[in-house]
Amino acid sequence: MKLYRLSYSPYARKVQMLLDLAGQAYELVEVRYGDRGALAALTGGYIYVPVLETDDGKVIVESRAICEHILQGEVRTRLTPAPLQGPIWAYADFADGPLEDVLFRLASPIIHAAWSDPWEQALYALIKERKFGAGCLQQWRAARPELLARARSLLAPTLATLRQVPFLFGEKPTLADAALYGNLAMLAVDRAALTSLGEELIGYMARLESQAQ
Repeated sequence: MKLYRLSYSPYARKVQMLLDLAGQAYELVEVRYGDRGALAALTGGYIYVPVLETDDGKVIVESRAICEHILQGEVRTRLTPAPLQGPIWAYADFADGPLEDVLFRLASPIIHAAWSDPWEQALYALIKERKFGAGCLQQWRAARPELLARARSLLAPTLATLRQVPFLFGEKPTLADAALYGNLAMLAVDRAALTSLGEELIGYMARLESQAQ
């Protein structure tokens, strides 16, 4: 099994953590941002990450579909336990949606500045500006205090929970933890921002990594 990812993609890091928690063996393939020819050939033209290639040659795209594929049998029982399937999936959707939208804007200027290849840096800016408008990276950098405040507000209930239990739904990690971890792994490019959102998050990430089989 192969997982194709970009190291900062929250959706890819969610899937990677879910595979680790599920105890499934896989090969990690780091995709080159500016060269996705091999990925396009594998998928028939789809060039986003994550992509999972199974041992029997099936190619699965989009993180939710990949998670549904992983969550079968004993793994589903363990990582989306009854009767909490609904709340666990709901938190995962929150992490993939409203939370990612804010943390992505915090992380993107740092990711952009970190590219060593001028072509990949320019391509990254072009793609973001086509979706969010010219100068979006500069705007997000300037709006950092407001974005941090919004992130703290969104994460306040999560932090309140993590001060009482090791993981979001109690003593054992679930899909919800994998989804939150994916976002935190993305924001780890901006360590100051991650720490400012709550020192507890650093310990939480370490606890979750220690649970990976």
